[in-house]
Amino acid sequence: MRHFTLIRHGKTIYNVEGLLNGDPSVPVHLTDEGQQQAMGAREVVAGESFDLGVRTRFPRTLETLLIVLDGRDLPIEVFPELDDQHVGQMEGRPVGEYRRFRTEHGMEAAPPGGESRLDALARYVQGYQRLVDVDAERPIVVTHDVTIRFMANAARGEDPVRGPIRHVPNASVTRFSEPELRAGLEVMRDHLRAGAVSR
Repeated sequence: MRHFTLIRHGKTIYNVEGLLNGDPSVPVHLTDEGQQQAMGAREVVAGESFDLGVRTRFPRTLETLLIVLDGRDLPIEVFPELDDQHVGQMEGRPVGEYRRFRTEHGMEAAPPGGESRLDALARYVQGYQRLVDVDAERPIVVTHDVTIRFMANAARGEDPVRGPIRHVPNASVTRFSEPELRAGLEVMRDHLRAGAVSR
């Protein structure tokens, strides 16, 4: 059975300062602690074999992946579909501002110039479908909190956006079998269809 290993990137200065970064062109890098966290993830997967590395367009995912792979000779692909949520004009602003925006306007509202949660979910469906379709038996994927969290909820049959999993720690390792990913994809699609009907 195919298995997919997902890892959230290590801690960045934006994580430390509680700032938003949804633009991959902004050079947000791992802190020293983030590098240590990535080394910890490397130890967790040290005995496992992988045949493909996947990252997003954000520098922090490449830095984390290279530390985790520790010189393993794998092809690496970039999946923009699994990028962090685009936050538009809230780029670089405190996370609390976005949370207040969601409280005032609803979970499905998009910040100016950015994506709503449903927009991001639709993009993640494309990314996870691409991942399922890729010609690899054991991909290792470094991505973001929201990207992993939505799938972790959906794979349990829960609401991907409002489900019980609300946070994925930096450099934590989450594993899915192919049936779990496919089931999660169906839950995500159902959620998008329900959201479209309710609009």
